[in-house]
Amino acid sequence: MIRRVTYTVAVLVLLALVGSVAYRLAPVQDFLMKRGALLVFGGTAETFDGLQAVVCGSASPLGNNPDRAQACIAIVTPEHFFLVDVGARAPMRINQAQLPLNRMTGVMLTHFHSDHIAGLADVNLGSWVGGRQESLNVYGPEGVATVVDGFNTAYRLDRGYRIAHHGVELLPPAAGPMTAQTFEPGIVWQDDTMTVTSFLVDHHPIHPAVGYRFDYLGRSVVVSGDTNASDNLFAAAENADIVFHDALARRALDIMRGSMAEAGRPRIAQIVTDVIDYHADSLTLEDAANAAGVKQLVLYHLVPTPMNDLTEDMFMRGLSGTTILAHDLQTFSLPPNSEEIIIR
Repeated sequence: MIRRVTYTVAVLVLLALVGSVAYRLAPVQDFLMKRGALLVFGGTAETFDGLQAVVCGSASPLGNNPDRAQACIAIVTPEHFFLVDVGARAPMRINQAQLPLNRMTGVMLTHFHSDHIAGLADVNLGSWVGGRQESLNVYGPEGVATVVDGFNTAYRLDRGYRIAHHGVELLPPAAGPMTAQTFEPGIVWQDDTMTVTSFLVDHHPIHPAVGYRFDYLGRSVVVSGDTNASDNLFAAAENADIVFHDALARRALDIMRGSMAEAGRPRIAQIVTDVIDYHADSLTLEDAANAAGVKQLVLYHLVPTPMNDLTEDMFMRGLSGTTILAHDLQTFSLPPNSEEIIIR
């Protein structure tokens, strides 16, 4: 028995050594590189005949977890592809999810805090390079034109370089700059199968700030953006299949700001204290969601951003087992004219 174990270990060690040497050989590296590239560039996201919501960013600016990008929810159907907000690192998640950038319908901004707009230029560039033939529409309340004009100005030289290098046939110049679409709350976008409705939320002193409801073939998804618990939001979310709601874990935040003050960082402690009054306490949301007939409540834009299993558990204290804490790349699929919610 001992001889057999010794032999097995020796074989495994030998195989490891051979593999280590082979890994550094140019032909082996070329082969592995080709296989990897085919997996990346030859793959496409699964086609789903219904409404999908993909979490492309679940973090808030408070806390730094590399596993969580800043706020971004993708809404995808066979005919549509919208983004609701696009914070820092969200473009990386969009690429990882293999979402169809070449057929992006538009970006819906809830408000103009940096963690909701920081990735906008990368999404615009990625979809232009990916094959989008027309200007990317960026929808938002009053102020969206200022944001879009600023990005367009900042990236004007970059667009010129790329057009000169790759040519106008590959990168049509008119598709490079984004187009701002300012709206008043109400129906923002509509076709034969999809209706996108906006509504005011409570993110005082930021005004206007809005959320969105997407209705498609009998299914619906609501995205809150940043807000306190708001009667207006849950009225708009009546009988929705899924509500993605901004959430603050008060106990975790209290410990964090107390520790900052104790460590001699009163300035940061004050900034953290100021955050409390314009985000929704997680414990205020379930009753409102149940009263509105919401089938699935999902917490995102998490304040503070959970760093590990312990802080995730703290975030879920006092909540029922039915509420979900969002994670990046989580996908919620809603088959048409059904009540099924498939979570992957």
